[in-house]
Amino acid sequence: MELIVGDYEINKSGPMDQYDIAVIGAGPAGSMAAKYAAKAGSCVILLEEHSCIGWPVECAGLLGEKAMQESELSATSIAGRGMRGAAVFSPGGFHLKFKADECKAWVVDRRLFDRSLALDALKCGAELRLRSSVRRIETDGEHRILKLADGEVIQAKIAISAEGVRARLARSAGILPSRRILSGAQVEAPFAVDDAQLVEVHLGEAPGLFAWVIPTGEDEARIGLCARDRGCERLRAFLKKDVIRKRLLGSPIALNVGGLPLGPPEKTVADGFLAVGDAAGQVKPTSGGGVYPGLVAAKIAGRVASQAASDGDCSAKRLREYDRLWRAALGRELAVGMKANLALEKMSAAEIDELVCYLASKPALLRTIEEHGDIDRPSRLMARMLLRLDWDGVRLARLLWHALL
Repeated sequence: MELIVGDYEINKSGPMDQYDIAVIGAGPAGSMAAKYAAKAGSCVILLEEHSCIGWPVECAGLLGEKAMQESELSATSIAGRGMRGAAVFSPGGFHLKFKADECKAWVVDRRLFDRSLALDALKCGAELRLRSSVRRIETDGEHRILKLADGEVIQAKIAISAEGVRARLARSAGILPSRRILSGAQVEAPFAVDDAQLVEVHLGEAPGLFAWVIPTGEDEARIGLCARDRGCERLRAFLKKDVIRKRLLGSPIALNVGGLPLGPPEKTVADGFLAVGDAAGQVKPTSGGGVYPGLVAAKIAGRVASQAASDGDCSAKRLREYDRLWRAALGRELAVGMKANLALEKMSAAEIDELVCYLASKPALLRTIEEHGDIDRPSRLMARMLLRLDWDGVRLARLLWHALL
């Protein structure tokens, strides 16, 4: 059997049908879970339903410093342009800018990023099978029986769902969906970029999150948004606004759509089964980024699953260690982010205008953002900003305080 990831090929004399761990989905979280389970000594198979890794793309492709560190990849090998700050626009046309002395985030090609993570998993001993869609999972004693679309049957002690937002198998195992599912859409287009080192954030354009412009060059950008509903329809309307339309230099050359889960369920494990990444709602509600929390949780998932399989105890009770550990690492950040997301969504257009104007008038606050801004751990920045508010920052204080409680 020939296995291919990009230009990397390996040959197997015959596929194994019995594994310790079966990981479903070769996105970042799936590949990292497979890598860490294999590093811990487990026999691991990574199953990807598509014919290649990294497609379709369902991500804006902007990764913060901590996400890059958690990937364990060289930034020079997978990152393109570095971003040093942002320009934030309010519904009324007011805006503020902040720009750090060093890069705070990187624009990456998700196809290259995902393939590099999968290659790392293979180098650690995991086996990969493409075009391997898992239709259902059954239980046979202490084992999970994975039935594939092509009729193949795979046996594993533990299955890890890294299926993404839909997570059909995780739902079948009794793991509930996230509290909210946003609708996202993004195009790549020739575009007159104002500053190639600043991401644009447009508040009030998409109830549920925001719209963005991510430069990928001096004259091209990724333009997208995430909203409660009708992502594509809202993106079409956003592209017709003067702030965007007048800078478009041609028609879009690519369209990506997808769902964004916010708010993890109460449990992410079942007997012989656990969920990670988007399948577990491990996504930052402040930015919609899922790579960083997904990678953090995936490492925990791989280690816990491997140890449980080795111990011969794959019960939900044993696997709750994964739930406890990932929530200790990420739970507060996701909870704070959800409160901030809901608080911002409740603000009127006039209140958002007022908030942006207030921040733009406070050089000390902007310097705090430049020095301590972190898209992967935004709650720390919120706490620092609270310390620098003066008597007229009541609205901002109220927003940040409720988010941090």
